[in-house]
Formats: sequence, structure tokens, C-alpha cells
Amino acid sequence: MKYILVFSLLSLTFYTTNAQISNGKVNSLVAAENYFESLVVSKGMKKGFSAVCDENTIVFRPDPVKALQFYKKAKADSSQLLWRPAFAKISKSGDWGFTTGPYTYKSSATAQETFFGQYVSVWRMNEKGVWKLALDAGISHDKPKKEEKLVFVDAVTDKFFHQRSELRLQQREDMIMTSDKLFATTLRAYKNLAYNVFLGENARLLFPGHEPLIGRRNITDFLRYEGISINTEFLEADRALGGDLAYSYGKATITKNKMDKVYNYVRIWEVQEGFKWNVILEVFTPATGTNTSSK
Repeated sequence: MKYILVFSLLSLTFYTTNAQISNGKVNSLVAAENYFESLVVSKGMKKGFSAVCDENTIVFRPDPVKALQFYKKAKADSSQLLWRPAFAKISKSGDWGFTTGPYTYKSSATAQETFFGQYVSVWRMNEKGVWKLALDAGISHDKPKKEEKLVFVDAVTDKFFHQRSELRLQQREDMIMTSDKLFATTLRAYKNLAYNVFLGENARLLFPGHEPLIGRRNITDFLRYEGISINTEFLEADRALGGDLAYSYGKATITKNKMDKVYNYVRIWEVQEGFKWNVILEVFTPATGTNTSSK
């Protein structure tokens, strides 16, 4: 019994030390996400988030803020947040990736009401090879009717141009900014065309109050049925060193039934067939003044 206990403690130490190390594969990204959740469960949201963030981490609370600054001011509480990755994808450079999936939230251990929703985590590897949370956002919706299938995707190849000059990195960010702004311009003029042109075939849309919509056709049908028009304004972008994955975020004005509401948006982009940047995940989170519960 004593030896089993020692082995368990050694295993736990190894896990907590190595759970955030990137091995260039999607399994290390999923491990980092699961480790993140275990920290939040055991230490609370304030300490759990602070442990996996760095000075550049952005969280939407509800608007984009620096995570360490936000949680430094936040008070410790007894809220309960649980989540699990259902979809994960990693860049071919092994330094950048994202996961998304369902979460549940209770305001305290004794609270009767449970909130449900979807989260998105973008992860970036630091100079020591450790996964650090780069961006965190989420939406709320009713209790899901069905469980999502798990899809974890490794890059097809790990070959890429190793160019890390400041100029080259800025050019990569500018390319995403240009793509995002072109998407916004097309949305204003030709809504249906914009989503058909810029969305990947298996793209995901996370929209408040709705379970994830998966697939370009399902997304365009939803937007048309709901009579939704979208106007976006770019703020920031970041891109993997491998040049195959990126994100952008900014403000969005969504018009429905002649009423405007302000949201934040995050788009995750991927280079797909024909070396074309397509959106593979888009999430709209309510902006300041709208009550929501999200990871």
C-alpha cells in the first residue's frame, strides 16, 4: 500500500510538471486543457486561470482584457466550472492550437441552478515549450440535447518555413488582419456570399443561446432563417509560426428584426485548399452590458 501511494504521488508530480509541455502533437494540447480544468477545480478560478496565463493572455469578461490583470483584481469565490475539449486542432509548428467544447457552471457548490455553454481556448507555446493560454471566450446556451463527438486533429505535416524576424511576424499578422477586414467588407455587401466564400466546409459557429452549429451549410441556413446581419470591426490578430492557423478578434454589431446588439467576436482561421485562409471557428460573445455565464 505504501509503494502504491508513493507511485501515485510521483505520477501526480510528473503529470503536473509535464501536462503543459508541447510535444508538437494535439494530445499535449488536450492534456494542457484538461490540466487547466483540474487547476480550476482544485484551486478555484482565480488561481487556476492565473497559473496558465502569461502577460499577453486575453480573456473576454465580457470584453477583451488582459487575464492576469483581471484575475489579480478578482475575488476568490466558490463557483464551480467544469469543461472538456470536444474538438482540438494544433498547428504544424506545434506551438499554437485551440480547443473547444461544452462547459457547466454553478455560482457556488450549493447553487441549485446549472448553466451550460461552450468555451474556446487558444493556446500558444512559450520559449520553454510550455503551453500558455492565449485567448479564452465562451457562450451560454440551454442544456445540450446531445453529447458532442470527440475530434482531435494533428497537423498533416510538421514542415514549415522557420522565419521568426519581427518583420516576418508582423507580415503574418497583417495578412490575417487583411483577410478579416475583407470578410467584414463582404459581409456588409453580400452576406450569403461572404459566408460561402470565407467559411471552411466543416466550420463551427458558437452563437449565444444556441448549441454549436457545425458545417458551412448549417451555419448559412441558421443565419438566413434567423434573419441575422453582421457588421464586424477588427481589433487584433495572432498567427502560428507554422503559418497555418491564426485568430482575429474585434467588435461585432448584429442586426436582427431591425434591432442592433453589440458583441465581441473571435475567428479562428486555417490555410486550406489553394492556400486560402478560411474561418474554421467563429464565436460571438455578448459585449459590456449583457449578462452571461461563460468560461
